[in-house]
Amino acid sequence: MNSIIYKPIQFIIDLIYPAFKKLMPYNVYSYLAVGGMNTALNIAIFSFLFKIVLPKQGIFFGNFQVSSPNIALFVAFLITVPTGFWLTQNFAFAHAKGDKKENSKQGFKYFLVVLQGLASDALLLNILISFLHFSPILAKVFSTLIVLTLNYLLQKHFTFKKAQ
Repeated sequence: MNSIIYKPIQFIIDLIYPAFKKLMPYNVYSYLAVGGMNTALNIAIFSFLFKIVLPKQGIFFGNFQVSSPNIALFVAFLITVPTGFWLTQNFAFAHAKGDKKENSKQGFKYFLVVLQGLASDALLLNILISFLHFSPILAKVFSTLIVLTLNYLLQKHFTFKKAQ
């Protein structure tokens, strides 16, 4: 792939990997690297929406109120699902990339895993904010760390598991 986006990302991943080579294999490192990029994008979008765009009291739809952290979480999710799939498929699990049919299956499985991640993230976010009184941004970072760990295991053993 000679994409104008692909080459710089691969260059950065390969440039930094020697610092982590003794700590982890390349596939774990590359998952963390691209996951970190996508997570940083997700948190940046969440923070921008929560701090600047959305009203602090949330948005009312008739008698139903949706909190600003939940709206920001959902919008950030919608934006970072496609970028996350592309990054994960092309860098972290490139060995499992297949034909169009296989890529479609992986896309569907990826979506299921990240949907589970969204539900887990929303649940953790609301518990941390409502019951443990974390600030919304700190709660988002903390819940993301937990969800990312679970998602790595699911992506490795479910989504991008190479057929034997």
